[in-house]
Order: sequence, then C-alpha cells, then structure tokens
Amino acid sequence: MLAAEFGARVIGLDPSEKMIDQARRKPAASPVVFGRASAHELPLPDGCVDLVFMSQIYHHLPDPAAVTRECRRILRVGGYACIRTGTRENDVVVPSFFPAVRAMLDADLPSSEEIRSNFAAAGFTPRHHEIVTEIVAPDWPSFVRKSALRADSFLARLSDTEFDQGMAALRAHGANVNPAEAVTEEIDWFVFKKRA
Repeated sequence: MLAAEFGARVIGLDPSEKMIDQARRKPAASPVVFGRASAHELPLPDGCVDLVFMSQIYHHLPDPAAVTRECRRILRVGGYACIRTGTRENDVVVPSFFPAVRAMLDADLPSSEEIRSNFAAAGFTPRHHEIVTEIVAPDWPSFVRKSALRADSFLARLSDTEFDQGMAALRAHGANVNPAEAVTEEIDWFVFKKRA
C-alpha cells in the first residue's frame, strides 16, 4: 500500500524468513524489495530513507531505544517514523476472555510515554499521536474462529487449560451478542519527525 500510495520504492525488512515469505505472497501493485534484518541493525546507509513504518512490532523489540537510534540513523533530516502499536493503555478484547493475557500485556507492551521518551531521546520531535479504534474482526463468529487458531503471540503463550477456558468463555459471549457486530480494539498511532 505504501508503494502504491506514494509511488515510492519500499523496502520491507523482518528478522523472520517466514514473515518475509508471507509478505512476498501478497499481491502488490508496485514492486517492494524484501530482506531479512534485525530492527536494530538495518542494512541501509545513513540518511537514505524518508519514512520508517513499523506496524505491531514495537512490543517485540528487545531494545527499543537501540531501534529508535537506528531509525534516526537511516532517516534523512525531516524524515518521519510512523509507529502503529499496542500499548498497555489500550482497550483490547482478549483479556476479557483470557485473563492471564492481561499480565502479559502489562509486562510486554510499552506505555505511550515510553515510546515518546525513546523517540525524543533519539532526536525526534513528536508530530502526531492518537488512539485509533480499529476493526479486528468483521463479526463475533470470525473473531472466535480467528482466536481458535491461537496465532496471536499472547494466546500462544497460555497453558492449554487457560486457552480452553478462554475459548469457552469467548464462544459463550459470541452466542449472546449480535453476531454481526464488528469486534473492535484500540491501537496507538504515533508520528515522529527527525530533528536536524
């Protein structure tokens, strides 16, 4: 979408070959170059990009401060870092049915302030922040099916008993609400600009 929207060269980097393979299988209107790399050591020269876009990876970074410094290194002066990520403050659905996930979210997700502080320390100015409500499933039956796959990294960490109990609670809830209702959650959207 970025390549098509901006008519720009897009480079997609991920440390996982499996994720790169999945990305390559998606149809693209414009060419996208993919490569395997760690977010704190990008194979790009200094000041070579106008935009860094991270979506739902911030909480997986072992050293977010190092990654923000790497973003600064590869961005041109005046370039932007756009971060789409969950934070501890977000209202999300899963902990309502899988209570053990709440402690994981509190331990693993950053706060909004931590993200702002990391980017400020690396030489960025905050330009925009909002909490966006997004549709995570078009309806409750879809959300139940999606959850049952246990592909979510937090659900994958639950014991089988915790997962089975949560799925039972989720199925019961799904049977008692309007099944056509979309399932929504909050997510944070940050835009930072590289200072000179």
